[in-house]
Order: sequence, then structure tokens, then C-alpha cells
Amino acid sequence: MASRERLFELWMLYCTKKDPDYLKLWLDTFVSSYEQFLDVDFEKLPTRVDDMPPGISLLPDNILQVLRIQLLQCVQKMADGLEEQQQALSILLVKFFIILCRNLSNVEEIGTCSYINYVITMTTLYIQQLKSKKKEKEMADQTSVEEFVIHALAFCESLYDPYRNWRHRISGSQIPEGFLCHISIRVSSGKNPATPTPSG
Repeated sequence: MASRERLFELWMLYCTKKDPDYLKLWLDTFVSSYEQFLDVDFEKLPTRVDDMPPGISLLPDNILQVLRIQLLQCVQKMADGLEEQQQALSILLVKFFIILCRNLSNVEEIGTCSYINYVITMTTLYIQQLKSKKKEKEMADQTSVEEFVIHALAFCESLYDPYRNWRHRISGSQIPEGFLCHISIRVSSGKNPATPTPSG
């Protein structure tokens, strides 16, 4: 796992030089460090990981705003077709948000931002392109498009089913009755089911 010092160094280089290559390198290093939390194979039970991704408060102060702008730029360029580097960046961005949401304390804040809207917009456009034979021929690499769509689905899961109950159900795994009761009470009271209940 990359050290915090390395991530801090890359972030400072990005802030100083305003070079997007450093931002991409920061994202790539972060995602590589927490890759075990992606877990996008929907046909398997969720992988249990003892560690936890960092809370938002431990990330650089304006990182979410910077990444929101990057994601918005990807959306705006979709009509003309994303270049290979932009496709790679968009996938990295979605992976980053999935990892953040594996820490349940981050779900509510990520869910109230516009990231999911941008991701759904891009996913819709990608699917339309995949369904169009003409567009399929124009797309140099469909693999990256399919990878984006799969990770977009995982991002939706991390926001709206953070305990991955659906995966447990389709696999035939038993979900504890008391746990479902806890989720039901929180949903009926208008609370985010992923938000931890304060103790005491």
C-alpha cells in the first residue's frame, strides 16, 4: 500500500504545478492502494476486508471539488467521444468513489453530491453507443467502456445498497433477521441505512 507521504507528495505536486498528470497519478496510486475494496464481481458474495478506506476528512481539503470538475468535464466531452486517456480517467474516478463508499461514514456525503448524476449520464451514453452498430465500429476499445459500466453499477450499489443485501439474496446467503429489522427501521424513519447509529 502506498504511504500517506507519497499521496501527499503527489497531491502537492498537482496543486503546485496544476498538471493533470499528477492528479491522475494521485488517483491511480490511491485506487491501487485500496483496490481490494472494489469487488465488482456481482456473481460472487462480497469479499470481507478487515481494513477500511479513509474517511473524507482525511483526504486533501478540496479533493472532492477537484474530482467533481474532472468528472463533469468527462461528461461534457462525451458527445464528441472521450479519448483513451479521458476514458481511463473516468474509470479511475468511479473506482475512487466506490472505494470511498466502502467506508460507510462517507456514503451520505458522496450521495448528496452530483457524482452519481454524472456517472449515470455517462453510463447511459456509453450503453447507447454500445447498442449502436455504427458507434461500435467507431469505438476503438469497447473493453474500457464495459469496464466503466460495470464500475458504475458497483458505484450505484455502494450508494444505495452499501451492505450489499441484494448480492447476498441472489447468492442464497442468509441475512440476519435482526440486521434487516435495523435497516427497515432506519429507512422508515428517513435515515440513510448506511449511517451508523450513535452509541449511548
